[in-house]
Order: sequence, then structure tokens, then C-alpha cells
Amino acid sequence: MSAADAVTESGDHEDHERRGGRAEPGGDKGRGDRVSHGGGAEDEPGAELARRVFGGEERWGWEYVAPPEPPAHPDAQRPPVYVEPSDAEVRAAQERATVGRNTKGVGCLTLLAGGGALAAGSVGLAIGVVVLIFIVMASTSPQAQLRRARHRLEDDRAQARSSHAARTKAWQARLAAHRDEHLRHNETLDTWYPLVLASRPSRIDVFGGTGNGWASLLVTLGGPLLGRGQSVVVLDLTQQAVALELAGLAARRGIAVSHVPMPGALIGMDLREEFTSEELAETLAEALGSMRPPGADVDLHTIDVDVVQTVAEALEGPVTLTRLAAGLRVLLRVHDPDPDGAGPLSLSEVESVTRAIDLIGQGERVQNELRYVRAQTELLAKAEATAADARVGEWWRPGGLTLVTTEDLVHRRKDLTDRFVFFRLLHALRQRAVPPGTGTLVVAGADHLGREALEAMARQARSAGVRLVFLLEHLREAAAHVAGGSDSATVFMRMGNGEEAKAAAQFIGQEHKFLVNQLTRQVGESLTDGRSTSYTFQRGLSDSRGSNSGGGTSGSSWGSSSSYSTSLSRSWQDSTNTSTAQSTTTGENLSRLYEFTVEPTQLQALPVTGLVLVEAGPGGRRVVFGDCNPAVNFWPRRSATPRPSLP
Repeated sequence: MSAADAVTESGDHEDHERRGGRAEPGGDKGRGDRVSHGGGAEDEPGAELARRVFGGEERWGWEYVAPPEPPAHPDAQRPPVYVEPSDAEVRAAQERATVGRNTKGVGCLTLLAGGGALAAGSVGLAIGVVVLIFIVMASTSPQAQLRRARHRLEDDRAQARSSHAARTKAWQARLAAHRDEHLRHNETLDTWYPLVLASRPSRIDVFGGTGNGWASLLVTLGGPLLGRGQSVVVLDLTQQAVALELAGLAARRGIAVSHVPMPGALIGMDLREEFTSEELAETLAEALGSMRPPGADVDLHTIDVDVVQTVAEALEGPVTLTRLAAGLRVLLRVHDPDPDGAGPLSLSEVESVTRAIDLIGQGERVQNELRYVRAQTELLAKAEATAADARVGEWWRPGGLTLVTTEDLVHRRKDLTDRFVFFRLLHALRQRAVPPGTGTLVVAGADHLGREALEAMARQARSAGVRLVFLLEHLREAAAHVAGGSDSATVFMRMGNGEEAKAAAQFIGQEHKFLVNQLTRQVGESLTDGRSTSYTFQRGLSDSRGSNSGGGTSGSSWGSSSSYSTSLSRSWQDSTNTSTAQSTTTGENLSRLYEFTVEPTQLQALPVTGLVLVEAGPGGRRVVFGDCNPAVNFWPRRSATPRPSLP
């Protein structure tokens, strides 16, 4: 099983377990049910989950590592070989059977035997002798010998097959026992390992995912950080309370949890405690500037800074949003002074602001921008007030969790609040208000803030020594340019949109793969059967004659000689041959392809808690499938340390 398959199998049907069996969130409705604060036996799973989540080292999820395949048995490539019994005896008997028999001699022998028996005067004896001769000849004939040889060969083959089947069964049993032994050993090995970042980046960008997935990721990541005494600040712009589960589990562990609701917490706050007049003007101008399309007139930023700074410097008392909006109304000449002095501004403050009207300018461009700044500031000032907020630097408490949420029924005020709080945090990072290396800032739902704002936050967080985590729902053009920045890692969760999934797959990269595109199997058999017959006949005649004569003193002699000879030779040969040849050819063609390491459809099919981690670590760039489901803490075969192969 691959890591991707394992992550998929731990999918949606396990999603409810990641909160220890608590109810699922349903948007804004019923979010209070996502964390149980009651007592009794029902809280025991939650308490045990809190104990496990807040222990161990920092992790982003769990990586599934399949146990290794059992190694091959030493005899795996040496199966028993079937040995065909020799058919030499059959071939020899077949050759003898094909030789022509001298049937005439056999018939003569039979007739002679029968005649002798008749001469003896016994017909029965004659028949018995003939039958006996035929029986003897039938049992010793070449055809009979061939049949017996073939029967013996079949018996030998049956015995050889039986022996080969027994040896094959024993061989298979040895291989199966070897495999079963290693499989039993694999059942004792860990399969889920903590997913850690080997590169230790200062920024992590998370793209895609859902509110439930982000909640699980924050629990898995934030638990070990808080457990080790670090401070975590979550700026939640999603209105989905993605840090609610983490806050509930932290409360079970006795960890200090603070909630700062925006924009209500800004209403009664004296901004002068955190900003100088110039810093406040720059922060508010940056927030307003991020609402304009890229490439807008940069002079507007200067006008925004000028008007806000002018009013802030003219105020003698606290600089609150309400008083700042009133001062902007004075600049715009639409302020109605209260004759009793019960208004937000004192008479002296009104006079100070009025004297600065000519310094601002009366041009149409300035007046239009002044109206815009005044309208946006009044929009914030009209929010429902809550308890006054503390300075941003106090949000980072050692071992504490601070949740900063922005919620409002008015969309424009919600959008402006998101931007002002974001740049307020950016200002705190510029001021080095956080001790380096002690805090983690999570910004959830910052897609609409724009590329420049995200890059500015990343630069300042890196300079201030604060770990920064962006949770971005979409991988659009602006966010795509942010991904893969300096000293960063990237995490992809479920990408529902096809184009975004394709963009994520392209970011993850491509690799060469060898795929089988053709399999061929060719089986052939050839059978050859031949027979040859040769016959030679040779006959020779020789004739020699001779004579001699002679004389002498005593007389004469004469003689002659002659010789005649005939030679006859005859030979014949009859041979047969049979051969069988079998051949099997198997072919496999591979193609080298350059394809996505992770297909877009895989990113679209990820479970809610599934993720793909991409980072450039000490060992090179790596792509890892993981699962941030907190319920993995209850699963068996879970390791407390990262996989051994991790540098």
C-alpha cells in the first residue's frame, strides 16, 4: 500500500474521531458543540486526547510507511525441475520393430513343426505345437517388446510426475512459511510516523483544505508547541473558529487561553499605547491601500498618512477609533460640536484640528480621499464594543494561546477589520515586540489581503524570529506567487477546484516514470518425424582358366585348370527419427514518461485531514503524503519518533 492510499483510507469516515468523538462543526451554527467543557465519564476521551496531543515533538501530521515486503527466499529462483525419464529403450524397440521380418522363415518353421507332428500321427499334437510356436513368437516379437517398453516408460513418467509434484509442494511450503514469518514480524513494526519539517523553515504556506481540516492541523501542530512552552497566536479571519478545538484541548491541560474579538476590542483601546502618530497613520494607510487594486495611485497612500497623522497629533487625550473618526469629520468640516462639551473631542482638540485644515489642502482629490478615510474609520468605530484589547506584544505569552477573531455582520467592516488587525500585527513584528524563537503566528483565511501584504508579513516575521503559518483556502495567482518563497515549506490539502489542483500539481513537480505499455508472449512447438529406407544388392562373377605344357629328355607333359566363382551380397536398412521442440518467448516494453509526481485528481480526492508536504530539506527536495487527524494518536503501531530515513 502506498502512502497516498493509506492517507485516503484514513479519510472522511475517520474524520469524526479526530476530536475524540465530539460533534462535527456545521459552520457558524453549533460551533459551541465542537468543544465539550462538561465533566464526567464522557470527558475521558477528550482528556486522553489532550494528553496525547500536547506531548512529543513538533509535528505536522503523521506519515504512513508501509512495512517492507518480505525478502525473497534463497530458493525462490530455484524451483524443482522436472526430469523426463529416458525413452532410449522405447526408441531402440521401435527401431527393431521397424526392421523387416523374414516372414518366410517363420512360416517354414511352422510348417515343418506341423509336418513333424502329423508324421508322428497326432493331429492334436500338431495343433498344440503350432499354437505354442505362435505364442512364443508373439511374446518375443519386436512389437511385443515395444509395447512393454512403452508401458515401462509411462510408469516411469507417472512416478517422476508424482515425485516432482511432491518436491514442488514442499518448495512452495518453504516459501510460504518464509513469507508468513516475515509478515508476522511486519505486524510488530510501526506504520505511522510523526511528519516533521527537516528544513526547519521560518514560514509554512498551507493551501486548500476546509475548516475542519484546518482545525485538525492546528490541533496536531499547536499541541506540541504549547506543550513545550512556546506561545501561539492564531489570527482567524475565516469566521469558522478553526482554533476552537485547540483552545478546548489547551484548557484541559491548564494552558492559558485568551480570546480577542475584533473589531469590538479596538473600540475602547487607546491606540497611542501601541503606536506613535506616524506609525498609526502608516498602519491604517497600509490597511486602506490593500483594499485598492494592484497598481493604484500611490499618492493616495501619502494622503491617507497625512490626514490620519494630522488628527492623531492634534488629539490631546487617548487616540481611540471614535475620537479619530471625529477628528477626521472636523477636517472635512462636517463636525457638529456639542455646546456642552460632551462630544468625543474637547474644544481645544477641535480648534487644533481646525487649524490644520489648510495644511491638508482643499483640492478635490484630497477631499475625496479624506471622505473615504473618514467613512472607513467611522465604520470601524461603529462596531459593538467589547473589553478593551491589550497591546499586541502581550498576545505572545510563554506557553499561552491567543485567539484573535474578526467577525461582523457588515461585510465592509469585516474586511477593513481583517486588514487593520493584519497590519497591526505586522507593525508589532517590525517593532520586535516578540522574543525571537519563542512564538508562532498562524494567519487563517488571508487570501483576500493580497500578495504584497503576505510577502511583507513573511519578511518581517522572518526578521523578528517568529514562525509564520499561512492558511490559504485558494491557490490563485497572488497566492501562487507567494508559495515556495525563501526559507519556507508548502503544504497542500484538499483542492476542490480543478485549476487550483493542476497548479498545485505543477508546483509539486514532475518526475520520470517507467510504465509498461506492451506485453508479448509467443509460444511455439515444432514436431519432426522422419523415416528412411535403404537397400543394396551386389553380385559378382569371376572365371579363370590356365594351361601349361612341357618337354624333356624323358618325355612331355600337358595340363590345364579352370575356376569359376559367384559372389552375392545383399543389405538393407530401415530407420525412423522423431523430434519435438517447444519454445516460449516473453517480451515487455517500457516507456519512460515525465509525469506529475502527484496527479491533480489525487489532490482533489484527499480526505479532509490529508495533506501533501513539499520542502527542500538537507537531503534534497521531498514530497510526502501525511494525515493531520488527531485521532491517529489513538491508533496502534504509532511511532513516537520520525521515520529513521529522515535526515
